[in-house]
Amino acid sequence: MFAIERGAQLAALRELHQTRSNTLTNMPPGSRSHTRLLEECEAISDEIESVLCQPSPRTGTA
Repeated sequence: MFAIERGAQLAALRELHQTRSNTLTNMPPGSRSHTRLLEECEAISDEIESVLCQPSPRTGTA
């Protein structure tokens, strides 16, 4: 069950990251919105990394 939840969480985060990244490419660099969206993308990437590094309850490995 954990693997399915983890997989679904990763899929949702990756989809959100892709959507935000696509929006980011259409914003002028250096603008306030670009900066905020870039920070959001970085936070999503950090969250993805965090989920990937969580140990599996069955095996004790990530």
